[in-house]
Amino acid sequence: MKERKYKILDNQLVKRDGEISIPDDEPLFILRAQDRKALPAIVAYCEILDNIDHRASVKKTINDFREFQAKNPERMKEPDSPPDYC
Repeated sequence: MKERKYKILDNQLVKRDGEISIPDDEPLFILRAQDRKALPAIVAYCEILDNIDHRASVKKTINDFREFQAKNPERMKEPDSPPDYC
């Protein structure tokens, strides 16, 4: 598995490049490979990207998600019910 863009350092989510932490007041959305809806969401995101380098990085993530799903079908699940405001 390739090295990810972010890591946990001292209980903080930080960008590996420069170890810059994500501020506590910045909203964050995480998609896990076990979520059956994650892959189509990431593919849709990739399709609207203009930055070629970022698009290439997202394509690698898409491949990682596909590989995980193929190797771990028993771990796949539907996401939990959305909150009322969704």
